[in-house]
This record gives sequence, C-alpha cells and structure tokens, in this order.
Amino acid sequence: MKNTFLFGILFLFCALGQSQYYVLPVVKNGLNPGNLNRDNELPQNGGLSAGWQTILQGPQASGNWSATFQVPFKFYFNGALVRNYKASTSGVVTFNSKTSMRVDSNNIALPTSRVPDSSICIWGLRALQGDFIVIKTFGSEPHRQLWISYNSFSEQNLKSGGHIYASIVLEETSNKIYLVDQRTICRQNNVDCTDKTDLTLGLQIDSTNAIMIAGSPAYASENQNLSTSADNAYYAFIPGQRPDLDIESIKHGFKDYYLYREFPLEVVGFFKNIGNNSIHKLDYHYQVDNGPVLNATINGLDIAPLEEFSITHTTPWQNGNTKFAQHTIRSWIGNINDNPAIQAADDTLSSSIIVNDTIFDRVVMHEFFASPTSTQTKTGYDTMSNVLKSFPGVYTELRYPMGSPQGGDPYHTSEAAARGRYYSLGNQSIPSLLVDGNIGISPLSYTDQSFKSSQEIPAFYQILPKGSVKAQQIDVQVEIKSEAPLLNNTKLYVVISEKQTSKNVKSNGETSFNHVLKKFLPDTLGIMINPLSEDTSILFNFNWTVPGAYRLPIDGRTANIINLDTEHSIEDFSNLEVLAWLQESDRTILQSGSADLSYTVSNDDPLTTNEIRVYPNPVQGELIIDLRDIATTDPLSLRISDIKGNVAFSGLVDSKLMFVNTSLWKAGLYIIQATGQQSNYQTKVLIVD
Repeated sequence: MKNTFLFGILFLFCALGQSQYYVLPVVKNGLNPGNLNRDNELPQNGGLSAGWQTILQGPQASGNWSATFQVPFKFYFNGALVRNYKASTSGVVTFNSKTSMRVDSNNIALPTSRVPDSSICIWGLRALQGDFIVIKTFGSEPHRQLWISYNSFSEQNLKSGGHIYASIVLEETSNKIYLVDQRTICRQNNVDCTDKTDLTLGLQIDSTNAIMIAGSPAYASENQNLSTSADNAYYAFIPGQRPDLDIESIKHGFKDYYLYREFPLEVVGFFKNIGNNSIHKLDYHYQVDNGPVLNATINGLDIAPLEEFSITHTTPWQNGNTKFAQHTIRSWIGNINDNPAIQAADDTLSSSIIVNDTIFDRVVMHEFFASPTSTQTKTGYDTMSNVLKSFPGVYTELRYPMGSPQGGDPYHTSEAAARGRYYSLGNQSIPSLLVDGNIGISPLSYTDQSFKSSQEIPAFYQILPKGSVKAQQIDVQVEIKSEAPLLNNTKLYVVISEKQTSKNVKSNGETSFNHVLKKFLPDTLGIMINPLSEDTSILFNFNWTVPGAYRLPIDGRTANIINLDTEHSIEDFSNLEVLAWLQESDRTILQSGSADLSYTVSNDDPLTTNEIRVYPNPVQGELIIDLRDIATTDPLSLRISDIKGNVAFSGLVDSKLMFVNTSLWKAGLYIIQATGQQSNYQTKVLIVD
C-alpha cells in the first residue's frame, strides 16, 4: 500500500537546525515561478517552444549523467558559489560535477549516501525512448532563471505509455530553487490508469543534511496533464531564515483580452504573506507600459503569515486608445508596515493584455484522434459529442482515423499519422482530444465547463471557408478576416473531410463516424501566412482532383493504407465539407471555421436514361454511377456488360453514388442496368482507351 502524505505539510527537515533553506507551501496559481517561463510543455522535437537545448536524450541506463554545463549566472547553493552542474537520468541534478557516483532510479528518503552532496532531486525517473533533459534560460539580468527540464520522461508507476514533465529551476540573485510539477499521465495498452508517481523531491546538502518535500519518497504528482502552466504546482526553496516581513506575488486579476468599452479597469493583485509577522499596511504601485507610476497606500489590513490576499489599487487603469494594442502592466508592493520589502523581485507582477474594439466569436477546434478498434474511442466520442450538442455554431470537429490499436481504422492515412506526430501522439495515445491545439485533454472527462473555458477566449480573426465538388474536382476558398495583427509564425491549415462515414466499422460498437479526415490541402505542412495588419482580409484558393477509385482497406496498418496519390476513401462526394484553422508555432489554434461543400453532378456530355446518371461519359478510368434520382425503395443490383453480354461488373447497390474502376476494361460501349424486384433502369456508357 502506497503511503499517502498531506501536501499541506510545509516541509520536512532531515537534519534540524543545520539546513540553510526554508520551504513555502506548494503554489498552484496557474503560473510558473515568477511567470518568466510561458513556453508550452510539449516534447522536444514535438512542438516544444524554441530555444531549449537538449543535454541528454533517452533511452539511457538508470543513473547516467549528462555532460557538465556552466550555470549562466552567479548562483549560490547553500551559501557557496557553484559554477557547474550535470543532470542524471534518475532525476538528480548535482553541482558536484566531478562526482562519478551513479544514482539509480530506486529512490529512497533524503539524506542518503546514495546521492552526491550539493544535489537537487526529482529522484525516481527513468530515461526511455523519446525522453529528454532540456535546458533554457529565461528573463534578463539580474533576475534570470535557468530551467533544467525532464521532458516527457518516464517513471515506473506511470507504465509504458505514461510520462512526466518536471523541472528544476535556479533563480539569479534570490538564489531560490524551485521544483516544478508540470505534467503527468499514467497509461498502458491505450488505456488511462490511476497509478501515481513515487518520487523523492528535495535538496541534499550532504549525506547527513537535506530538505525533503512532504510525501517523499512517495511523492505523487498531481495535475491535469495540460501542455500549459495552468495546472502546474511548484515548491520554492528559499535561502536563509524566513524574514519577518515579506510578500510573494501570485497573479493579477486581469483577463488576457479586453474591449475598450470595458475600461476603466480595476488593478487587482493577488499576493501571499510569506513573512513571520502579520501585515497591517502596505504601498501598492503600478505602471502601464512606460507610463507614469501610480502609487497607493492601503491601510487597515490584517493579513496573517502564509495568508493569501488581494489588493485593489485606488486608481483604476484608464485607456484612451481606440485601436488594437498590446499593453504590459506591472504592479508591485513597496513598503510593508512602513518598512522596505526584502526582495522586490518577489512581489512584482507583470501581465500582457490585448485590447481591441472588435472581437469575433471563437469557434473552438476539436481534433479527435480515434480508432474503431478502441473501446475508449467510442466512450470518449460519445462524451465529447454530448458536450458539443449544447454549443451549436461555435465549434469545429475533425476526426483523424488512426492505425492502432489492432490495425486501427481502415481510413487511416499518412496524413493522419503525420498529424499525430505533430502533436507527439504515439500508439498509446488513442483516443486523444485536442481543443484549440491544447494537448492532454481527455475526451472521457470533457465537460460543458471545459468547452466554455475555451470558447470564452475572444478571437480576433474570422475564418470563412467555402467550396464546391464537381465530379471529382474540389475547389475551395478560405477568407481570413483580421481585427488584430497576424504575425509571421502563423499557419493556415485546410482539410477536406467527410461529414459521416460507415464502411470503416470495426470492433468497438461505433456504426458511423463523423467529420472524418480525407485530405489536407495542399498537405499537412500548412500555408505560412505573411504578416497581416488589423482590419484586413486575405483570400486563399485551393483545389484537389480526387485521384482514382474508392477502396476500403482491411485495416489501417501501413502496408494497407490508402495511397493518397492514386486512390481515395470517400464514400459519398455529396457529403463533404471543408475545415480551416489558424495555428501558431506553439500549436495554439487562434480560430477555426467550416462549411459544407456544394455538390454538382457534373458532366460535359451527360447521358441519362431511366434516371441513372453516369459521368464522365466517355470515361477512361473511374466511372461515377449516380442512382440518387431513382425513387424506388427496392433493393437494387447493378450489372455492367459490353454489347456482347460479357459481364464486366455486378453486385448489390450499397450506395446511391457508386465508383467503378474501368481502367482495365476493353474500349467500347457498355450497358449499365440497375434491377429491383419491381423496377429496372438502364443506361449506356462509352469506355475509351
């Protein structure tokens, strides 16, 4: 039985009176420490924001060390200047860079002789295929942070398909150390599991002195596996003794977006009293961009130690602009109880806010990676679909037919696989739901509130696709309207999908499938958008001649999948739609839109007899037989023969729109007959070389 520990315990001293750090309660405010690192939390080579350097890559043996790297600023560990560090696959970072001690992944409590002196621990990790240790420096001198991140790492309790993201952060000047719990999921055999990590989190000064986070050595990572900081938790190790008066910033009370008519805005900051004494009075200041500093003194407070509190500035933020603008607002605490703050960097908040006079309704994009051989796919889709029914007109939906488990979806294609790689989704990730590019949302637990939290984000762009189908020729136009500048790291993606399919049924109980991917236009790389100013629009044109004939593969294994250059899997050409979206380099989707494609039975020389339509006529290759004008309810059989009576094709009619490959037939005139119990229809078609 795994021991359970309360996170509310502040800290555990393994050698009382000798440690030179104190630890505050866990922080869960939706931000990373100091809000300097706002990068996504995606795998290296799988969407991680630019600037991260790989210092170790799995698979590697437990306890292997990276090369030695230099700390990019002056940093003191336990009062001593340290210049170099190295990181272990087991989750230990040490400043004892000359040590050859091998720290395996079988973690225990600190202190221990099994860990080098001067080490920081997220101990108990393993480096398997696709696991990385990456580093990046954030901020500017003298308040930089070095992030040493265990990126998509492994831990034994998370099983073969699980992962953990966790980071060790060193902060310049303050010499604080942060341990950041970012993303975790347990998964095995394509099924989410509930097992938790067993980790040791803490600092080891030496083999007899250490500080360990409560719950260690069975620390259980708790988050929603989001690819942003919204669900992160972190612990701060602060040098010295806790001061009598000190405040730590948490966040502003602002949204990310405002309309001008919403001004003036109250400036509200959220903070925590991390000193020993109560706070009764403080000075609160704020500044917008490079404007004047506005000051206020707040009296009559009674804020106990370790209590979180909010402060509202006495002067609201006025804004006289009427066009799109992006503002940076900083606010900070000055004197506390008439005494200067201990560390000004601790109590400073900074927010970036976009303001405009016009917004569009956000059309929330849902990308569903699925397979009819996965029972969780059916449950997940039913859950998601029930949510979407409550929000007509403000969502788009795209199903990627995937090739696993057990052969997967017969409609799997190389493009569906490429999109899975774009989001770093492996075979263990079916089903997966991405909402506006956000990884880690389980379709099994999708709710109305989940949808609302995405849809309430304003959109400054509108996407208006339209198009037509004429025989096997598809033409599409996509108009983008912009109420805000569009930067040069944004791509437009366009997809042709089939609104419903039914021939790709397999074993999970689903009998039909909605919004199924058929083709990216022009491909999965998308179209890079040139920078756009606000109040502009731009039009893109695409076309696709659907190749060859319809084929239903036996499954989605690589050897069997549709060849997009020579064949297709479209069941009904009159049932197609176009979907388009704007996506940033960090995978964030700015806006999406969709439209049905208008359908025309096209034929330059149509030949129609007894309500059967065929085209093209003459034909070389694929023949389209349209039986939709036949009003009978009789089951029909179809027979095609040459004028000598030699049968070239026969079979039951399972669709009123049929595709027949004539490329191997001899040239000549052929008779097409559709026969029911009480009906008979006939037409002719000319096959040419």
